[in-house]
Amino acid sequence: MNKELYELSYSLKKEMRQRVLSIVCMLVAVYIVINLILAFVVFPVRQVSVSMESDVGRNSCIMFSPLKKRFGRGAVVLVNPLDSEDVPFLKKAGASFISFVTAGQVSAGNMNNLVGKERQIRRVVGLPGDTIYMRDYVLYIKPRGEKYFLTEFELAEKSYNVNVSTNPAGWDNSIGVIGSFEEMTLGRNEYFVLGDSRISCIDSRLWGPLKKDDVCAGAVLQYFPFSRLSLF
Repeated sequence: MNKELYELSYSLKKEMRQRVLSIVCMLVAVYIVINLILAFVVFPVRQVSVSMESDVGRNSCIMFSPLKKRFGRGAVVLVNPLDSEDVPFLKKAGASFISFVTAGQVSAGNMNNLVGKERQIRRVVGLPGDTIYMRDYVLYIKPRGEKYFLTEFELAEKSYNVNVSTNPAGWDNSIGVIGSFEEMTLGRNEYFVLGDSRISCIDSRLWGPLKKDDVCAGAVLQYFPFSRLSLF
């Protein structure tokens, strides 16, 4: 009788160990798949500033894809940090996992909160070969081979809105981000990006034109707030 109980107990322990091992293997596999998705397919980003209002408001959440590498006029993109710092792999992977499972509502370690240190959401307004200038925060564009300038809104593939506040009377226009600049021509593989909140946003007016490699992903879907659900 004791021998039968011993064999039964051993079988139960062995079965339990197998179940635990199976669960651990499944969790590891899920973790690997999620990180592969985040790295190569699609990932959520929470907008923490007002730089893209009014179309992409503060605390909006957007799905971006690194596979979306065609940047048309008016496209919303994710720009690589200008002054990046090395983040340990485990910290980066853990932050990505938390961001994924919370649909972008939680960003571990405040990894998306430092201007210039983390990726920024901006809009592509100038393409390679364009001649551009700005007046009163509106960009005017003459595409390569064309004779006339048109506004960014006339040339955009999809309509969008910009937020331009009126400065108080007597405001020194040298303070803040410039609202006008003279003609410049974008070179090969150069893109001009702007924020939709034109008065206070840091963008190509300060950075200069960006290379295609400076853009890491294109926007696919805005899923929060639900009232602003839309495809890009």
